[in-house]
Parts: sequence; structure tokens; C-alpha cells
Amino acid sequence: MKKFKMNTIQNELFFNQLITENTFVLICFSGQNCSVCQAVKPKIEKLVVENFSKVILIEIKTEQQPELAASLSVFTVPVILFFVEGREYIRMVRIIDFSVLKEKMETILGLYDG
Repeated sequence: MKKFKMNTIQNELFFNQLITENTFVLICFSGQNCSVCQAVKPKIEKLVVENFSKVILIEIKTEQQPELAASLSVFTVPVILFFVEGREYIRMVRIIDFSVLKEKMETILGLYDG
């Protein structure tokens, strides 16, 4: 499998543009010193690369974007948000069940393929 690296958001303007211009965006909020985040990131990347080619995957580091995190009610990490057409459809906090996340994403993307 090709090495994949999650894009990092540098400012709120770029974030807003990204979720407005793309149908499917999966966001991983992480913290620099969060060991759980470091374990979750590669699993999220693998999930998207192997199953969801239409999904844009980004990372937001809460230390670098505290205002953006707060505006999205993200006060702990890791947090996974899945946006469809600019609206939040999935939110998973701290304990990420990847099978549930995959199932929910498949259901949502299936509605768009039909």
C-alpha cells in the first residue's frame, strides 16, 4: 500500500473552504502529546485509503487551532468528525470504534452512490 499522509489544516478560512468545496470530509482532531491520537491516526488513514476514495481526510492539531476546535465544540482529543456537504454527520470522541465508523460512512456514501 502506498504511504499516505493526512493533510493538516493551518487556519479556519481553509477549513471552511475545504468543507464547502468537498462533499465528504473526515476530520481527525489530535493533540501533539496524545498517545491515543498517535495510535488512531494511522488507523483512520488506512480506513480512508482502503475504503473511501471520495473522502478528503484532514487533521487539525488542537494546539495550533484552539479557536477552530472550540468553534466545533472539540474540547478533548481524539475527535473524529465526518462532514457531508458542509454539515456534520458523524462525531466520535476519545474511543473510536472503527467498525462502527466504517459502517456509518458506508451507509452515508451509499446514499450518494444510488
